[in-house]
Amino acid sequence: MKLKLFSFFFFSLVVSYTSLSYFTSNLDVLIKFETQKAPPISSKKQKCDPDIAPFYIYELPDRFNKALLSNCTKLDPWWNKCPYVENQGLGQPLYKKSIWYNTRSNWYNTYQFSADMIFHARAVNHPCRTYNLSSALMFYIPFYPSLYAPSFFLETNFTRHDAMVVDLVDYISSFPNFQRHGGHDHFLVSGIMVHDLVRTPDKKDGKAFRSNNLLNLPKLLNVSILIIERKQLHKYKNHFGIPYPSYFHPRSKAEMISWQNEVRRSKRTHLFSFVGGARQKGHIAEMYRSSVINQCKRSKRCLLVFCKYWASAWDAADEILGAMKRARFCLQPPGDTATSRSVFDSILAGCIPVFFTDLMAYSQYEWYIPENREDWSVFIRPEHLYRIEDVLSGIPEKEVQRMREVVIGMIPQVTYVYPGATRAEIGFRDAVDTALVELTKRVRHIKHGTDASSTLATFL
Repeated sequence: MKLKLFSFFFFSLVVSYTSLSYFTSNLDVLIKFETQKAPPISSKKQKCDPDIAPFYIYELPDRFNKALLSNCTKLDPWWNKCPYVENQGLGQPLYKKSIWYNTRSNWYNTYQFSADMIFHARAVNHPCRTYNLSSALMFYIPFYPSLYAPSFFLETNFTRHDAMVVDLVDYISSFPNFQRHGGHDHFLVSGIMVHDLVRTPDKKDGKAFRSNNLLNLPKLLNVSILIIERKQLHKYKNHFGIPYPSYFHPRSKAEMISWQNEVRRSKRTHLFSFVGGARQKGHIAEMYRSSVINQCKRSKRCLLVFCKYWASAWDAADEILGAMKRARFCLQPPGDTATSRSVFDSILAGCIPVFFTDLMAYSQYEWYIPENREDWSVFIRPEHLYRIEDVLSGIPEKEVQRMREVVIGMIPQVTYVYPGATRAEIGFRDAVDTALVELTKRVRHIKHGTDASSTLATFL
């Protein structure tokens, strides 16, 4: 009798162990399946903005985003990007480092080229996200060009350089929902400028190898590309400018209003300011930068924050925003490329931007800026380049106050809110919401055949 009981007990243990081993060996698969299919549990049920269509996020293989994050020490041939990819692309909290921000948990040392990471983090918990392919009107490809492209800057073999982006496009274009409409209802976000993603073989500087060819791939020519700087060519009519991310990522409408009130009350002790550095002779921006810096140095009404080293330019949040908060106008001369993060830093500080070329903002960010440039900015023509103080001092104070109020009103829509914040907490459209609203208009126009720029006739 004892022997039978022992045998039964031993058999039960074996069966239990075998069952447990089988379950745990498949646990990772089960977890992955559930996270792909089920929405995240939230204590507050969020409602989708009626002006934003349901969008589906592709579950890409890790090599296209997550693996890039985990390999952050090797993403750039010159420096370590790990501190800048922390907190879902927001970077390190500023309140840990700065007295000025010691009570501001919604301020981060955000890398200027991290819009693709932040957009993805925000989209994952967005109330308009759908997990059902058949109910989606838009499809988001969450690739991180800002991490991939720099890691191959020194690769001279074009095949190896472009391998991942070719693989990505082949992967996405193999899906029936992509083939159904030729990619017109798909979008991709880039946190780096277009010149790093479009290779032009006729470059005279011999640095064509620094660019990969992602945005020249034929299968992407119908896909909407949201990018911090786009090319002004008809060929790239599917490119749309989105803001550079700045330091502020509020979690609620109350935090946004509090900041707007703070910059509204800020004492503007200087007429104008410039935050930036010079450019070497022969550089396309050298004339503008030299003129701005020289005039600023000569004037007691200008506040100059000179950035000697490019790599540390976004690490000086105290100096940058401190100077912009104390100035009525913020000078925005061209830099290494057509656009600059400084434009959005100045808006965040409630400082009226002063432009010297159309490419800095007017022809880049139509989704985000007022239609009339005079409402929120000053444009200085070439013939007035050497009379900046005279031009700015001639603007009546009442007009300055009106323009500043418009700039302060722009802050919410050019800001990337904290990724985990709910729509109920935020209560306004941020940079991501604004892009999704405009994408929805575009896709619906194409679907109903009202977009004159589209040749898609079968999107029905």
